[in-house]
Amino acid sequence: MGIKSIIPSQVLNSNGDPTIKVTMVAENGVSDYFTVPSGASLGNKEVAQKTDGTESYNGKSVNDSIKLIAGVVAPKFIGYPIGHQSDFDSLLVALDGTENKQNLGGNTILAMSGAYFKLSAKLSEKPLWQYIAEDRKTNPAFPRIFANLVGGGKHAPGLDIQEFMIVPKSNKPIEAIEQIVQTFHTLTTIMVSLYGPGAQLSGSEGAIAPIGASTEVVLEALSNLNAKNGKTFEIALDVAANSFFDGKSYNFEGQSIHASDLLAVYQGWDSKFDLYSIEDPFAEADIEGTELLKTMPKDKKPFKVIADDYTVTNASLIAEFSKDKLFDGVIIKPDQVGSISEMFTAIDAAKQAGLDVVVSHRSGESNDDFIVDLAYGIGAAGIKIGAPNHGERIAKYNRLLEIQYSLNSSQEQLDSTLDLGQKPTATPLESSAGKVATMAVPTPVEKISVAPSSVSDNTISPKISASEPVVVASTPAQPNESLASPAQPSEVSEIGAAPLTTEATPADPIQPTTPIITHLATVPPETPMPSLPKEPEVPSGSSFKNATIALTPTARAAQENPSTAVLPVSGL
Repeated sequence: MGIKSIIPSQVLNSNGDPTIKVTMVAENGVSDYFTVPSGASLGNKEVAQKTDGTESYNGKSVNDSIKLIAGVVAPKFIGYPIGHQSDFDSLLVALDGTENKQNLGGNTILAMSGAYFKLSAKLSEKPLWQYIAEDRKTNPAFPRIFANLVGGGKHAPGLDIQEFMIVPKSNKPIEAIEQIVQTFHTLTTIMVSLYGPGAQLSGSEGAIAPIGASTEVVLEALSNLNAKNGKTFEIALDVAANSFFDGKSYNFEGQSIHASDLLAVYQGWDSKFDLYSIEDPFAEADIEGTELLKTMPKDKKPFKVIADDYTVTNASLIAEFSKDKLFDGVIIKPDQVGSISEMFTAIDAAKQAGLDVVVSHRSGESNDDFIVDLAYGIGAAGIKIGAPNHGERIAKYNRLLEIQYSLNSSQEQLDSTLDLGQKPTATPLESSAGKVATMAVPTPVEKISVAPSSVSDNTISPKISASEPVVVASTPAQPNESLASPAQPSEVSEIGAAPLTTEATPADPIQPTTPIITHLATVPPETPMPSLPKEPEVPSGSSFKNATIALTPTARAAQENPSTAVLPVSGL
């Protein structure tokens, strides 16, 4: 199954700024899309984001990128096989030819990469989170939600601290989200009583922005609410210290202070309000701040230190900082690095270093809920999705609920089957450790109606292990049939989900081995790309044409079986 068409478009994000959306269509008509998020608070080492720089949308339009995709990038991938993410992303990076992706732009590359990944998942006929888990050999688990309830910094006027978050101790979405919503509304009422109706106005991530409030007033309000509710959540901060560092000192709450003074402030807050974590406590360029982090006791830190601007979803930076054990966790944002494959490499680097992985939204978002399936699929420690306010944030909250409800339904079906005394068949499934575990699949039941039983808490996260079998199949599988095998159309889907395609003919299965392609569609000639060299430099020293020949599954198949060799796509 190959790519039939690629449709780029300029759409608006939640800040009203233009961004890139790519819709990718397979040869059987199935399609999916990816919308690129964008940040307000940026790390210095994030990849370049390409904008027009003209009067349109105050310089933020992305029309040049749309033309670039339509005229230059997309034609190279018409007919390209689905399900080869690493090769696909390698070609995009080679086409750009720069370290920070300044030719194509990280936003252009991510739009293509994300759409290709989501289309591959949809054609597998599995939920996106399951496709991710099987591809990465991870155990799915719900992340703890880092909910931003009060905003400042570059997200809202008033407070210097960018995000005041609560982190429910329960990772079960139904419980955690109810707690977040209740706390958010109660906190809003408190802030309005103190600072007037204007306190309920919200910033870019949906959090309220109470003008006139101080950091300690907000922290005290959160701490008191937590105490009244039995201390069921923890308090976390995203300081985003880059935003108030002038190169020498920090301009914080009307004072100019150094890193040592700022650390003392953090320690004071922790002693009063018992902080769970602080993200980016110092500016990435502040050498004094970095040295202070090195002096903090590795195993007895007063709070977790989370890196975002320091590491920018970059595997090399994560590995470098992990040597000194400066951080306890890292933020993962796909647009910081540019492609899905590079994002997964960064996640792997963080896990190898023993760091918490916290998947994050950005200031400029859309209703695309990819990061939720990502966080659940890889078993991330946390996810940042803003306040339960504004449609683009609510979309993420609702997706978490959808996943839990679908799993609940699967467990209820299993419970009902086991109550009847039926013997489930065992189906092998690859675990994260590379060993074969079993999933219980009930045998068919005829003319019997059974009311679903209750679901226990420990069934919410279906870790792939033989000790706790779960059912995620909407129709029974045959004995010894591998649910993970791509050789047959998968029967695994979200319970109650709509069909993935309306085509009368089912989608071709994704083959487990490199496909042998006997023909490729002819593409129209390229149109000149204004800002991209005709032969972009590639780190290996080869041109894009050579990189294409070396990396495509077509070329690999030809090398393995010369009798089936075909010419590469014209125009490459």
